Amino acid sequence: MTNCDEMILFMVEYGRLYLSSGGPTSRLEEALSELGPKLGYPTEVFATPTGIFVSCVDQTGSNRTTLARIKETSIHFTKLCWLESIFEDLSRGKISLSSATKILHSKHVIKSPYSFTQSVIAAFLAGFSLSLPTFGNLKAALASGVISTATWWVAGPGLKKRIPSSIFRDFFGCIVTLTLASMIQLFIKAPFEALTIGGLIVLVPGLTITTAISELADQNLVSGTAKLMQGILTLLSLSLAYLLFYNFSDVLGMHSTAIQTNQPLPIGISIFGALISVSCFGILFHVPKKSLPWSAITGAMGWFIIRKFKGTDQIVATSFFASLMVGMVSLWLGKRFKVPSQVFSVPGILAMLPGMLAFNSLQSIALGQQANGITLGFQVALTAGSIVFGLFTSRIPFIFREPV
Repeated sequence: MTNCDEMILFMVEYGRLYLSSGGPTSRLEEALSELGPKLGYPTEVFATPTGIFVSCVDQTGSNRTTLARIKETSIHFTKLCWLESIFEDLSRGKISLSSATKILHSKHVIKSPYSFTQSVIAAFLAGFSLSLPTFGNLKAALASGVISTATWWVAGPGLKKRIPSSIFRDFFGCIVTLTLASMIQLFIKAPFEALTIGGLIVLVPGLTITTAISELADQNLVSGTAKLMQGILTLLSLSLAYLLFYNFSDVLGMHSTAIQTNQPLPIGISIFGALISVSCFGILFHVPKKSLPWSAITGAMGWFIIRKFKGTDQIVATSFFASLMVGMVSLWLGKRFKVPSQVFSVPGILAMLPGMLAFNSLQSIALGQQANGITLGFQVALTAGSIVFGLFTSRIPFIFREPV
């Protein structure tokens, strides 16, 4: 096996693991394309959410190309940090190409730093801490925690092996959320939204839509379009689940009644709830334990800006400046601890994601309220775009500090 063949095998395996862990395609293409010339071989890399192509020219002038397919993806930041550390060691010559390839095939990194029990508790606390500060209803918040746990299990580890498609798992997860909320509302007088917020936040693809716009803005059209279509299809599946539930409950006369929303809790308790919810999502995203507190603080900072200007007409400006701050803090922390900045920024922008707004948009269209649905859809695009450009703008000070 020539060094060119060995390099291609490393790049393909690295790219497959990187993309399946939720890494951005643009960052992967840039890193691998720069690595090839360092090892003495001109290299071209093209990545999509479902596959990676690696091509290089060997010493004889022959062009060698290999393809690897990515069957499923999930956000796993511990694995992503591990991969980037291997890449950094290889780039600096601390390990050889053959050693790096052997490390990639080891299995110890596959495991999450958190146990299944810890993930279950995190799913419960995520739903609880999302509902309580917003609606101020303790019983509804406890119910929201139970619903979010059930939804997370159905859409994740419960059906992952039996139903590979995340879109269909999200569909069943939405059915579970709405059904449990409707049943619980028979015993608890609480707003329907207070019960469903935890489960729906687990499902709505706000992060996928925002990442798609980021890829498109970075001229990665294939990857961005694929992720955008995935987000739209997920929203359609959630809207279909809602419409089926709505029609079925209408036939049975089980429509939820409008109940007055309780007053939100004081800002101090709300900030504490934001810290808890971001930490819980960090656990579900497998953020390294040593990075989890910083990730929670970053998310709470962004959430505070959103909360401060909530109810105003400055949605775009608020999202932009919140994401700008989250991006700058995440980049600084990433350089400080030498880990990908996404470890801090992804959980940190959860409070800003337009996922619920996107769900409400398609929900309105499904119920025949086209004008309201289109208006909400336009707000989704503006909010997602402001978040993306806020994160992009946060890179500018760091770009000028880097040597040319």
